[in-house]
Amino acid sequence: MNDSPLEVVAELILLLSIILIAAKIGGEISERYLKIPPVLGELVAGILISPFLLGGIHWFGGGAVFELPLGETQGLPVEPQLFFVAQVAAVILLFEAGLETDRQQFMKYVRPATAVAAGGVVLPFAMGFGATIMLGFASLESIQAMLPALFVGSIMTATSVGITARVLADIRRLDSPEGVTVLAGAVIDDVLGIIILAVIVGIAEEGSVTAGSVGLVFLKAVGFWLGLMIIGSLVSGYISRALLWFKSAGGALVLALALAFVAAGVAEIYFGLAMIIGAYTMGLALSGTELKHQIEVSMRAVNNFMVPIFFVVIGMQVDFTAFGASEDTTLAASIIFAVVLSVFAVISKVVGAGVPALFVGF
Repeated sequence: MNDSPLEVVAELILLLSIILIAAKIGGEISERYLKIPPVLGELVAGILISPFLLGGIHWFGGGAVFELPLGETQGLPVEPQLFFVAQVAAVILLFEAGLETDRQQFMKYVRPATAVAAGGVVLPFAMGFGATIMLGFASLESIQAMLPALFVGSIMTATSVGITARVLADIRRLDSPEGVTVLAGAVIDDVLGIIILAVIVGIAEEGSVTAGSVGLVFLKAVGFWLGLMIIGSLVSGYISRALLWFKSAGGALVLALALAFVAAGVAEIYFGLAMIIGAYTMGLALSGTELKHQIEVSMRAVNNFMVPIFFVVIGMQVDFTAFGASEDTTLAASIIFAVVLSVFAVISKVVGAGVPALFVGF
């Protein structure tokens, strides 16, 4: 991007306009013609306009629409400004998902959700670990030789809370028993995933890990989540009345979003949880208040504008050129590994979460 601040802003606005148009075209095709949730069309639209496909083409001798950013961007294939807007959109999405969730129903289904989350972590980890060993990308000779398999296993445990919330909202099942269980399970899955990753990173860096360090990660993650849930529920009525005291246009909505941003930032910076978990928990705490009913229409309008940006930008980060980029791995081996992992990921999540769900009565 250019150095002039106004030119940077103007270019960002143009890029956002392209992203919004692509999102709506992709979402419309998905919903109207393919009869699938719009989020899938938005993700595919992002892949198509990414710097690695259409967005990276130098049209008519000019520059590419979405250039790969230069400098210190920590490997981001999109401009940091776009990534920032996308993360704000994700926080808004999960805050609204929390508002739309019945808190009493959430607490009712936490226990079955924990069983679903545990199954959705254990089996994917085992299958990811096994696939990496089986295809020769790691071995059982030593802890260090197993590290690639351990990292792949930890990646396989992840469940996208954002996509889960959006799909449930699109099919109008967000507040159903199964919807609450799935979303609660995804949140618990995220906490378990953080603990697993902390253990593996400790092994990679130190060669071992202590029970104390694992316990600290667990206490921070679970403590923040439960603490915000409990305290938020106790004071939610006071917060609702305080925010509704503001009568200026959009006052309550803006302040509610500010609380979501605070919860999101604190969760990420101080407790190692994803920002969206903090936002969802804040929304859940406020879900039974008058504030929710006063801002839900305006919140939906904000959501409809912002959230598609998040999913398109997620799609834009898919880099197909990474296949076979390593000198030690052929393109064919990379593709086979990716296909096997994708199949294992689907099977392990469906079976790992589905079997416990059957046992707890779904």
